[in-house]
Amino acid sequence: MKVEVVETIKNDNIDMIRFVLEDVSLELANGFRRIILSEVPCMAVDEVIFLENDSPLFDEIIAHRLGLIPLKSDIENYNLPNQCDCGGVGCTLCRAELTCTIQADLDGTLVKSKDLISTDPNIVPVNDKIIIAKLQKGSSLEFEAYTRLGIGRDHAKWQPVSTVGFGNFPDVTIDSKKCQSCSNQCIAGDRCPESLIKFGGNKAKLIKEYWKECTVCKSCAKYCPEEAIEVNEVSNKFIFVVEGTGALPIKTILIKALEIFQEKVEEFQGNLANKELFGLEFIILSFSFYNL
Repeated sequence: MKVEVVETIKNDNIDMIRFVLEDVSLELANGFRRIILSEVPCMAVDEVIFLENDSPLFDEIIAHRLGLIPLKSDIENYNLPNQCDCGGVGCTLCRAELTCTIQADLDGTLVKSKDLISTDPNIVPVNDKIIIAKLQKGSSLEFEAYTRLGIGRDHAKWQPVSTVGFGNFPDVTIDSKKCQSCSNQCIAGDRCPESLIKFGGNKAKLIKEYWKECTVCKSCAKYCPEEAIEVNEVSNKFIFVVEGTGALPIKTILIKALEIFQEKVEEFQGNLANKELFGLEFIILSFSFYNL
């Protein structure tokens, strides 16, 4: 399996990476996608204790909002609850605390993520402008929120990415000799929804790195009157687009996902080597592996 990063975008609004995964089957590529979504841990609010809530929102609504606020995560210095010596009860090795105490002096006072005070400076909201509640003059909101590591398999709030998409790597070829009859324009190029084909000098040419935007819709091949264009998909090569929430650096997510992927492969190989594994048990394990 080969991974090649081809593009990264990071600014105040987006943290995205595009990479090519090669020498894998479709099933394993989808398994890797699901590992990124559901197996890479990050921090999120899991428990909230309300001391006072004069807002128009129920405690449960505010707790739900808090859970979905992306938090910068420290996966190296915190343990997953089921791997912590405290047994998941909660300690400084597996849990951090966020507190909020707001007294509204004006009508329409907004309680935002910037008002969350963390016991650990490394565990803070990714964005400090997320609105939690709105208070009237004289109202107050006070609570303690406890964060812990978790995985997306248990709840979407522990997903370190907002989306993961992948598709087959396109392989488009153009026979320029057949383009001679199209002297004025390229009908196939006009049909391309991404405008990936340029025409000039009686020849149609693909733009550089066309594969980044090609959706393999095959409109160009369908409407080419000379059948000069052939569109195929590389069966063992895939383009991934991953957009992070900011909880973890996007490259950290990929490295951790690859480590988890390797662990699952080694576990599967170990089970195959177990002579007691046969029949129905083998079928169940195989099905689970290919449906990660």
